Amino acid sequence: MNGTQYKSLGGENEKLTVPPYCNNRLMKYPLHKAADGRWVHDWVRQSSVKTADMCLERFRNDIWGIVSEEIKDASTLGTACHAVAEDALNTRLNGGEMTEQDMLDSFEYYWDEALPTIEKWYSYSPESAYVSGIAKIKSWREEVLPDLKPVAVEKNFNLPLYEDDKRIITFSGTIDLVEEDRCWDWKFPGRDYSRNKWEYERWDVQSIAYSLATGIPDFSYAIMHPKGVGRMDLTRGEEHYEWFRQKVLALAKLVESQIGNYPLGDNGWWCSEKWCPNWARCKGATTGGIN
Repeated sequence: MNGTQYKSLGGENEKLTVPPYCNNRLMKYPLHKAADGRWVHDWVRQSSVKTADMCLERFRNDIWGIVSEEIKDASTLGTACHAVAEDALNTRLNGGEMTEQDMLDSFEYYWDEALPTIEKWYSYSPESAYVSGIAKIKSWREEVLPDLKPVAVEKNFNLPLYEDDKRIITFSGTIDLVEEDRCWDWKFPGRDYSRNKWEYERWDVQSIAYSLATGIPDFSYAIMHPKGVGRMDLTRGEEHYEWFRQKVLALAKLVESQIGNYPLGDNGWWCSEKWCPNWARCKGATTGGIN
């Protein structure tokens, strides 16, 4: 992979179709050509693959940057809580410890900074979001933090995934916590889905991608929900990694086709004005506002 030379899109030998309705300010180029003529895919993140599982058309819009995500209350709250966890773990990594008050002060700082950016309030009011965030930080500190032994915090990676004579595929991501023998991801949702472990054992992409990236088979979710903390422990191996490679390869071939629209995944809760930023110019534009 090192030393691969890339040609910019739009050159004399390049014919890459710009998707319809594209906003140039948001435009991203998930597909490039290497000097040897092979396609280079640099759009692959676990979140992109999960989006494709729900709706291929939303996946197309996301990787091309055709429509931007609204800044929502629940995701903003989760980001603020993640920032506090990152502070606490980096402090421990450097030989220190944050007190409960340190962590609550940290949350207040991040929440106050993020609050004015929220565009849509769906799950909370500003007051209830703050109360929920405080409770989740306390739960994480009391029930998750004590036994953690960080090796890397918010670990970024960008690694080769697949290569043949037509394409080069890399994948990237950020892992909340890496220990010697386990990777972790923090979730701060409105419900406890740790009881759905059987679904995650079969279909979860994030744990597979992060395990593949680190070479660490064991992966855990810590889920700070309104009633406490749930945990899911998953173990991944080569059969999961190969499934992930083949899944991404199929998507890569679809992206290379440069067709104007992908099939809709409109048979679930995610196909609605609340959950999809593309809905108004997709299903919402053709159904008269019927979710």
